[in-house]
Amino acid sequence: MNQTNIKKITILIVSYYSSKHLVRILNNLIEKAELPEQLQFLIVDNTNGSDPELKNLFIERNDLRILLNDGSKKQRSISHSNALDLGLSHCNSEFTLIIDPDVYIFKKKWDTLCLKLCNKKRPTIVGAPYPKWKIGKVHDYPSVVFMFFKTKELQKLDLSFYPFPELILRIKNSILRKIIRLGFLGSKRSLNQNLRLRSLTSWLEKLTGITSPDTGDQFIKGLRSTGAQAICFEAKYNKDILINNSKALSELSKEFEIFIFDNELMMTHMYGSGVFYWKTEKGADIKYWKKLITNIEKNSCGILK
Repeated sequence: MNQTNIKKITILIVSYYSSKHLVRILNNLIEKAELPEQLQFLIVDNTNGSDPELKNLFIERNDLRILLNDGSKKQRSISHSNALDLGLSHCNSEFTLIIDPDVYIFKKKWDTLCLKLCNKKRPTIVGAPYPKWKIGKVHDYPSVVFMFFKTKELQKLDLSFYPFPELILRIKNSILRKIIRLGFLGSKRSLNQNLRLRSLTSWLEKLTGITSPDTGDQFIKGLRSTGAQAICFEAKYNKDILINNSKALSELSKEFEIFIFDNELMMTHMYGSGVFYWKTEKGADIKYWKKLITNIEKNSCGILK
């Protein structure tokens, strides 16, 4: 991309056979942006060119670059972190948004909202943290599901998105996670239903600290050390949300992840996880996820505290 044509915001997405999501998320981001002409896209193909669909999706786009990265034969989080490291090193715009392919943005003018929140003297990072039911993870700093920041503020830290600490600490964390999750009790479903269980796991989590560091943990620590401000969307438990008579919105918050900002629905993250603690009955059903989104958009459903 010619330096004279650099846009204000780079959208950085890692794809591993994610073609079914990519066209949708790009169109979604453009449609909901106030300044779509200021967006440029950088996709890191973690199949190293082996995804046959990706090659033909964006042939005629001049606002998009694709970088090849070999993510094979690596643990999933490590492969993802390597791709993000590569992508960040190629970001040349003033701001960057890292976003997962399986996200849908509800908030209109999401781009100018993030720009407004970041345009301050104090370094600021905006986005979606890990929900509280993902016990042991960071809940007060944005995750790479949706992470918006001034590009140079992360680049100058010269760190990696690599997620894991040294082996001895990984073993210790693994043991502690089983304790604070109370064996098999600390699942999203159980925590959603049981306030006492939620209070107990939250208390244990505060005692042990972060026992499940994930992609971007080094940057979170680096940003904390600089005094950077974190502005987070809120992922609430389904039972804690007052739904405006919307079955679709209630189902979306139960089966998937939803994030709220200033009492408005900001985004949803599909995250069809096979992990027992976070797995839901329809969490991997993309058709159902998209159906719920369509119903919510059609009926202009909102969220109130």
